[in-house]
Amino acid sequence: MTKRFPALLGILLVVSMLFILAGCEENEYPDSLYNPDASYKAAAEITAVDPPNLALSGVTVVTISGKNFSPVLDENIVFFDAERGTILEGSATQLVVRAPIYAADSCAIRVSVKGAILFSNKWNYTLEPAQEPLVAFTAAEQPWAITADAAGNVYTSLVISNAGVGIKKISPEGVLEDYSPKGGETKYSAMKMGPGGVIYAARIAKAIFTIPAAGQKPVNWVTSGLGTIYDLDFDANMNIWGVGNNTDIYRVKQDKSIAKFPFKADLRSVRVFNGYVYVAGKQDNAEKIWRFPLNGEELGAVEEYFDFSGKVSTEYSIYCITFSADGFMYVGTNAPDALYLVHPNGNFEVLYPGQFLPKALAFAWGAGTNLYYTREATATTPQLIIRLNTLKQSAPYYGIL
Repeated sequence: MTKRFPALLGILLVVSMLFILAGCEENEYPDSLYNPDASYKAAAEITAVDPPNLALSGVTVVTISGKNFSPVLDENIVFFDAERGTILEGSATQLVVRAPIYAADSCAIRVSVKGAILFSNKWNYTLEPAQEPLVAFTAAEQPWAITADAAGNVYTSLVISNAGVGIKKISPEGVLEDYSPKGGETKYSAMKMGPGGVIYAARIAKAIFTIPAAGQKPVNWVTSGLGTIYDLDFDANMNIWGVGNNTDIYRVKQDKSIAKFPFKADLRSVRVFNGYVYVAGKQDNAEKIWRFPLNGEELGAVEEYFDFSGKVSTEYSIYCITFSADGFMYVGTNAPDALYLVHPNGNFEVLYPGQFLPKALAFAWGAGTNLYYTREATATTPQLIIRLNTLKQSAPYYGIL
């Protein structure tokens, strides 16, 4: 009797279930999810993207053309893979979107529209990072002046725990190695690659120094006849133009002869471009950028080029300037937005809003479209060399031609 009980119990359970199922009416089952009378919007379709192949993550504004988009912006979602772009403008045939902060060699743009069952077709695309650290420096390591050679290698004056350790060489891939041992300097305020691979440097002293091409110990190149040199640059004749907190701008020839051109100001940057010597700094409590036409090897009359204090702020200072080949000036500052772009027509804008932190200490243009800047340490981040993708080529650096 005991052995038969489990079998009988199983039979009773099966019979009970059959009675329950038999008692269910057909109309007690749930309705189908499919509604044959429902209507849906047509899927969006992408027919063109501008720029067509590549954008900078978090920076570039991308225009997507096509059809079946919603004129109500919130009813559209633009995906770059799984990341959403920020829609700025839109209509039934066009969406203007800022690319997300997301980098991928190959990603798919798709558009989803509220009320449509299907996504749009895919548009294959590339998102490149707008900026990234070149080397993961520690909090104890501080890169200062930077320059680059024709191959795109970057050289920096490195300080570790407040002690100078010489010049380091960094490959475009971010591999750091020793280059030149420490001389008398703690750090350099400026470095420029010069003829024959010799680096010319300044350290806010009344002198210009050189680091031999083989990376040997620094040499005192010119140590008399100069004011305090904060920054320097080459012209097409391989003359060096030096600036600092002085009453003059200095021209130094390769034979070490010196000429002085009166201009009283606290200058922190100099750049030779398109027949002019540009200088940046403070004069009469105003931060500005001026330029002097190069008349042969002499300076012509000064012209005010950009009034930073008047157009941006009186609270902050300019520390470095450089140019792209098409005449756009990059301005590094200690203002909250750090970097500004001055157009050839005088208009200006923040460069890549929200992407950079102050203060920008020095610029160096590497290979291709890479512009590097040294960013001073913040309360939470170490001092870094940041690589910017400008999508532009550098103006000539005459010392490395």
